[in-house]
Amino acid sequence: MTYRLGKGMFVGALKQKWAKRACLGTAVLLSGYIYDKEIQASSIWRTVRTFSDVGIICLDYKINFRSEKGIDYLDKIHQRAARRLLRCCQENGGLFIKFGQSIAVQSSLLPPPFRKELSVLYDNAPSVSVDKIAPVIEQSFGGRRMDDLFDEFSTEAVASASVAQVHAARLKSDPSVKVAVKVQKPEIKLQIDWDLFTFRTCARIIQYAFGIPIMWSVQEVEQRLREELDFEREANNSELAQRDLDTLADGWLKRAVYIPKVHWEATCKQVLTTEWIDGTSLVDPGRLLEEKWSGRDIMERMVSVFAFQIFVSGNVHGDPHPGNILIRQHPQNKSRREPQLVLLDHGLYVRETQQFRKQYAEFWRAAVMGDKKTMKEIARKWGMPDAGMFSAMVSLKPPQLGGRKHDKHKEQAGVQDQADGSSGASLGSYDRQMEIKKRAISALRDSSNLPPELVFVVRNTNIVRANNQSLGIPVNRIKILGQYAAYGLRRMLVEEAWSSERKYSHGGGVVPRRDSLISRVAGVVAGEWSYVTFRVALWAAGVGMALYGLWGRVLSAVTGRPFNRDMDSVMDDAMRHALEKRLGYRIDMSLFNA
Repeated sequence: MTYRLGKGMFVGALKQKWAKRACLGTAVLLSGYIYDKEIQASSIWRTVRTFSDVGIICLDYKINFRSEKGIDYLDKIHQRAARRLLRCCQENGGLFIKFGQSIAVQSSLLPPPFRKELSVLYDNAPSVSVDKIAPVIEQSFGGRRMDDLFDEFSTEAVASASVAQVHAARLKSDPSVKVAVKVQKPEIKLQIDWDLFTFRTCARIIQYAFGIPIMWSVQEVEQRLREELDFEREANNSELAQRDLDTLADGWLKRAVYIPKVHWEATCKQVLTTEWIDGTSLVDPGRLLEEKWSGRDIMERMVSVFAFQIFVSGNVHGDPHPGNILIRQHPQNKSRREPQLVLLDHGLYVRETQQFRKQYAEFWRAAVMGDKKTMKEIARKWGMPDAGMFSAMVSLKPPQLGGRKHDKHKEQAGVQDQADGSSGASLGSYDRQMEIKKRAISALRDSSNLPPELVFVVRNTNIVRANNQSLGIPVNRIKILGQYAAYGLRRMLVEEAWSSERKYSHGGGVVPRRDSLISRVAGVVAGEWSYVTFRVALWAAGVGMALYGLWGRVLSAVTGRPFNRDMDSVMDDAMRHALEKRLGYRIDMSLFNA
């Protein structure tokens, strides 16, 4: 009896001890949850969620991505990973929306499910109430109330993005002036350090798990994200962009593009106030057509202004997606319809170096003129000895895999295997995807010479390309980019010829400048010759496309089949067929929209 009583007391005491520990643990967890949610804006929980999802994705690929699996099985792995990543970005919100958008734009190197799933992150993000953003405004202006700054302030946001939202308002100093007030969401300031720590750590995990050297890009991405959260910097970017147009652009482009003025009296690091512009967003192409705007006029202006930034001014808008572009009637033209492009959101800008801008223009010239030697030389200078992979990363052209001699046989065998449903297609798909990975790793190992501007310039051109497609491809985007590349290269070469600080390279060595008139004139002549030959090559390419289009329309008239072929369409089809045959991916054409 005594033994049973002692044993019962011991068990009871043990249960009581564990009950106390459970209560204490629950209290600690609950306190931590409340602290994280109320004080840290759920930063800790968002970090835990991200590590968990990235870990599961890595394990899924490590365990299941095998050569013996079928192509459908490999596609399902990509699909699971993309959906889990999308859910993580959506639940975390904030900067994770931007992380997801950055991944989505790398459509040339990732399987299609990533592009397809993550593209929804470009939609409007949920907004927060005025009660939550009012403290941000008041704290940013030294305790001044919103009523001290604004005579009116809309209770609902007119637009909302990942890190900020926009309200319509009227200035207290001048109630007749309607303004757009962009306010940073309150949780972003608390989350940014945690989010960037999570981003760095996940990059290290991926690099360690798969051997892909991506850490070289982390510092650049972090810097750009921090810059984008500084609204004073955004205001300066917008004024610089307008100043470039005023001083460097021709009369047509100056008139074609407008950038809203900044109201500095109501602007700080977390609040940006600009003039209000009424217009139609490019997000709704159908409405633009209903309003009788010409898609050709719109895209001609859009492609021209961003080509001007890339090849002439060197200050490039890094996020020209449709939500950042408005179309309005030119305010100075009362007699006829004349669209004017209004550029918004200047937070993400890249400053090109003179060296990069010149090399990029020379790369375009070499590409148009078929100068493979120059193209390879520029790729080598940028630390990309694999010219095929360099083309994939820069121009979204799929790299050629395997030897040329056996390519056709392999492609035919792969197509036949896929049609038969045999394992050969599965093995080929796996091997091709693994080869892409190996070549990407090899290409990125020497990243010290890779220009940081390159990623953002390619992002810009790809988004503009998608905008052109959304309006039915009304303009030859390649031709316009080439014209500005020719003009920008000519301008740089002539400036160098007359510069007192120029230097000459002889056989790889550098010698002091020569100030003789003959050498300067020779430099100018070289610049003009480069421009003339570049434009002639562009003209010849245009003639070739025109003849191709004429032949296509003749065939269409004879056969009755529709024909609508432009340069972007030709490139799309060639890229799609090459990817499907060479890489083993099943391609959705939305893959090519940035």
